[in-house]
Amino acid sequence: MDLGNRAVKVKTINGTQYAYDMISYWDKKQKKYRKKSVYLGRIINPETREYIPKDTVQDILSHELILNFGDSYSIVNAVDNSMFSGCLKSILPKDYGTLMSLVCYKLLKSSSMQYAQTWSSGNYVSQAYRADLSSQKISDFLKKLGNESLWRRFFKSYIGKLLYGKTSVIIDSTGLPNQIDFPFSAWGRNSERETRLLMVVERTTGHPLYFSYKAGNIVDVSTLSNTIAELSQLGISTSFALIDAGYYSKSNIRELYANEISFLTRLPAGRVLHKTLIDENNHTLEDAKNLVVYGKRALYIKCVEVDLFGHKGFAYIACDVKRKGNEMTKFLVAAKEDNLAEDEINQKAAVKGKFVIITSEKIPTQEILPLYYTRQSAENLFEISKSFLDMLPIRTHSIETFRGYLMLNFIALIVYIELKTLLKGEFTVEGALTEMTNLMCKIYQNKIIIAEPTKKMKRIAELIKYVVPKTLGV
Repeated sequence: MDLGNRAVKVKTINGTQYAYDMISYWDKKQKKYRKKSVYLGRIINPETREYIPKDTVQDILSHELILNFGDSYSIVNAVDNSMFSGCLKSILPKDYGTLMSLVCYKLLKSSSMQYAQTWSSGNYVSQAYRADLSSQKISDFLKKLGNESLWRRFFKSYIGKLLYGKTSVIIDSTGLPNQIDFPFSAWGRNSERETRLLMVVERTTGHPLYFSYKAGNIVDVSTLSNTIAELSQLGISTSFALIDAGYYSKSNIRELYANEISFLTRLPAGRVLHKTLIDENNHTLEDAKNLVVYGKRALYIKCVEVDLFGHKGFAYIACDVKRKGNEMTKFLVAAKEDNLAEDEINQKAAVKGKFVIITSEKIPTQEILPLYYTRQSAENLFEISKSFLDMLPIRTHSIETFRGYLMLNFIALIVYIELKTLLKGEFTVEGALTEMTNLMCKIYQNKIIIAEPTKKMKRIAELIKYVVPKTLGV
């Protein structure tokens, strides 16, 4: 609005100019004319004295904060538009603000939880949820989040949103080093105290479905049966399981057959069956009829029928040509230096570059490797949790907060996967959130004003399915 020739007064406060209307009025007590100023707005063009009316933007004197906006606002929108939004809002309705604030913190900062309050004070999330992120309040919240009944409600609801009918799953585990004094921290396979984290992933989509934890000294072979039983109780009807080699055992294989669950796994090299299969097929394996090309890898793969603890199964004996060359060269040079006997050299050289995959059903040879390597999706989720989400080191000191911390990381993980899906490969999650961090907002007494987004920011928002607003209410 242009002031024109109006009788106004211009005040300068902290380098910013403001327009005031000067009004004359009769003072009955003092019995004389007096003047009072009425605030009109902030001047945005000193030459023309054009100003923004006060009803549009709050007085600069009430301005409180300039905050990072785009990063957390993108996360909030991704969650609100997801199929699992209701699942998150229902588990701890009164603490939903705390949950979302901590999920944003996990996705945006690789720091200890003790710094969450400081981070929040500089981010829009503090205006969106008003959560108390002091260390004690976070600890209390994690204890609530670790409640068993809450876990069951959440997973039943979450899995019900994702799955319909029978599904194929990947089951894998990893170690979580920690120094917590509770029964699930024990000396594990890497000579350190750890807890085993088990993850169940939907094979075709790569979505994490479920997780559980075991003591670090419990071997994988003894956990599969319980996992399958838990999945059944949560509504996961498993038709196919892609399992890590650590789960290969007589009891587990028989359990899978008994439950009519088809499976695929790598046969551990230490098993007698592994040596027998390679010995019996070595002379016919490297034949042109067994040649398979997978990406840029050339392999020989031969399928033979095998007995798997009284059940009919199939073994795929494979030789990776490049891997064999690398392993053979390294081994033969060392063997010569160590003066190994010829028989020992021949025996050890026979297995170089070779591995065996076991299945319950016959699968076309060309499809066996693409199917087997889908298990990398579980490994990728572990990597995301440990590195991007800063899951390690675990700093909790009780089983209750430990359980809540695992659940918080799982929820952050499913939000990460949702963002990754929405971004469709145009941006990485890390790249998109870093870009959106630069979209700022100003907080006034009763209005939030968002800065103008760049072209790249607008595209990220479009992929996440929202439009960057110009203003928001407080």
